[in-house]
Amino acid sequence: MKNKIVLSGVNMTEGGILTVFKQVIKAFASYKEFELICLVHDKSLFPEFLEQENIKFIIFKDIKKSWLSRVYFEYIYSWWLSKKIRPQLWLCLHDISANLYKTPQFVYCHNPSAFYKADANDWRLDKKFFLFTKFYKFLYKINIKSNVNVIVQQGWIADSFSKWFGINNLLVARPVSEVNSEFQNQIHSSKKEIVFLYPAIPRVFKNFEIIIAAVTLLKEKHPEVYKKIRIKFTFSEGMNKYGDQLVQNCKNYNLEVIEFIGFQTKQELDSLYANKVDFLIFPSKLETWGLPLSEAKHYGLPILAADLPYAHETVGAYSGCIYFDPNNVERLARIMIDCISDTQAYVLNPASVPCRWPVIHDWNLLADYLVEKTK
Repeated sequence: MKNKIVLSGVNMTEGGILTVFKQVIKAFASYKEFELICLVHDKSLFPEFLEQENIKFIIFKDIKKSWLSRVYFEYIYSWWLSKKIRPQLWLCLHDISANLYKTPQFVYCHNPSAFYKADANDWRLDKKFFLFTKFYKFLYKINIKSNVNVIVQQGWIADSFSKWFGINNLLVARPVSEVNSEFQNQIHSSKKEIVFLYPAIPRVFKNFEIIIAAVTLLKEKHPEVYKKIRIKFTFSEGMNKYGDQLVQNCKNYNLEVIEFIGFQTKQELDSLYANKVDFLIFPSKLETWGLPLSEAKHYGLPILAADLPYAHETVGAYSGCIYFDPNNVERLARIMIDCISDTQAYVLNPASVPCRWPVIHDWNLLADYLVEKTK
């Protein structure tokens, strides 16, 4: 009978976290001597793995119906399952350290809620996220000292966890390999239309408002620039209350240059990066990584990014990034004008942001580390 590895990701169903889950599955699936048991919400999200003999999916369709379902799964069902199958290791990929029976366990923490200072407007637009900002730190704390390692995405998060929870078994695992592509500084001034892409799910901390405000300012004061730009958001009306408000705001201000192109698959995003986009714009106020920043680097695209620690650590040594205050509408509008006229000034980050914790740059290396750690 094969030894078992459990990958628990029951709430990882969309966006960057789903991409991460798939990358982790792929890394562990290379260990043919193990049976890989993936705990998921819907196995149809993983068509590329359904035919692999050493991968088994256990489905939890009702996991998102209530927090009671999640509590039962993490602290009761997981204990029972770990006792029944006795895996060699159990990796919790969705922040919460499960209650397990005599099992070497690891937790991967990536939800940024605990670092966000929510206000009344956030409560109005997204009550669930508002509550997360108040309580997620305590969810992280439960059972966190039961882990062999606590895995996070950036050094500043590891520093925070060490301070909050009094732990030193932290490991920084980058969600993508180091990107070596060189910045392609293309001349845009002769183009008829300049396309800015912001690939993000509508959540209050994503800061879509600053882009809408900057475009409104351009329409009022720089119509010649306004007519030359296109902004693409990767969601559509009906996704959530916050997103619907953004769509309505664009309608109210007649911002026809902002397009809501709907959710994009990885393949569709790759096509956009490669053929249809001139700039990535990423004003998010909070991320534990910011995957589109790495994706844009891979394609050598110029980047406009929020001047925040997560962005500097993710972008790393790349010569094609312009940083801006994520609250300064006038500054973003000015940068967009400069982008049209090719007078923008890019910033070269230092080779790396200092990190005092062990760092792993590749999911395959992380899988090797965890398997070796539990032999």
